[in-house]
Amino acid sequence: MIVKKNLEIDLPCGVFYDLSNLVLDLNGTLTVDGKFIEGVEERLKKLSEILNVYLLTADTHQTADEILDSLKKDTSIEVHKLDSGRGDIQKLNFLEKLGRERTAAIGNGCNDALLLREAALGISVIGPEGASMEALSASQAVFLNICDALDIFLKKNRMIATLRK
Repeated sequence: MIVKKNLEIDLPCGVFYDLSNLVLDLNGTLTVDGKFIEGVEERLKKLSEILNVYLLTADTHQTADEILDSLKKDTSIEVHKLDSGRGDIQKLNFLEKLGRERTAAIGNGCNDALLLREAALGISVIGPEGASMEALSASQAVFLNICDALDIFLKKNRMIATLRK
């Protein structure tokens, strides 16, 4: 049985988000050197209760299987490994299959820019591994810490404060 998940956010400026999916870049966004940043795993588990959560990775550090095993125990989070080649196009295609109008995305790299620009809500993170200018300019919001970016979905008033016009 498929459980329909969604998160509705009605901003005072007339913008309304009706989200079902959260797509996240793995390396550099959720991890440093292939290991989860402190606090990320707990937040992902909470988010997976209200949204369909997908992690996309080129698996640069060869840790995707380990991360998937860790997450499979308690969640329905899916990890998708990208093929070699244009990761940006693969991420965009993944978004289109999910439905861009119901999907939020978080990333930090050049290969995330298309995903961030085309998602209903695109968020960049300038974490320990930095962020590309392309990702920053493609986003509606930018955070210095991934945990703060994830919390915007768990504490909706933060999204209202950040995104209202």
